[in-house]
Amino acid sequence: MTVNPGPRPSLGRALGETARLIGRLHRRALADFDADFPTWMLLTLLKEAAAPLPADEVVRELDRRLDLAGPDAVRVLERAAAAGHVAYRPGNAPATAELTEAGAAYFAALYVHAREITDAAFEGIDPAELDTALTVVLTAGERAAAL
Repeated sequence: MTVNPGPRPSLGRALGETARLIGRLHRRALADFDADFPTWMLLTLLKEAAAPLPADEVVRELDRRLDLAGPDAVRVLERAAAAGHVAYRPGNAPATAELTEAGAAYFAALYVHAREITDAAFEGIDPAELDTALTVVLTAGERAAAL
């Protein structure tokens, strides 16, 4: 593994810069499929759900995960529905959203592609070191959330 010589940055700076660079790779992978990050998060959320979700829950969760205002989250839902990836039923009481079969297939292909692109950044790093790094990041995140 190569690490840049010279003075080491703070952990916060290193995490931020790494997140920015990996995020760039991820967005590039999404663009290969004409997707964007809010759509990725919507598809992820719906994939994780075992059943149709109430649309207001989807909107709240997109706001929590992305700081995406309600009207913007609804537009993401509407775009995904127009693409045939999401069954969005605003006329239901309550309005619901779920992945379509086409959406599930699209997300599966998108997921594999995004993982291939982003995993390249971790190629050759000892899995035990990656596990330790993940433990540190998760622990720091838990502690920061508790403050």
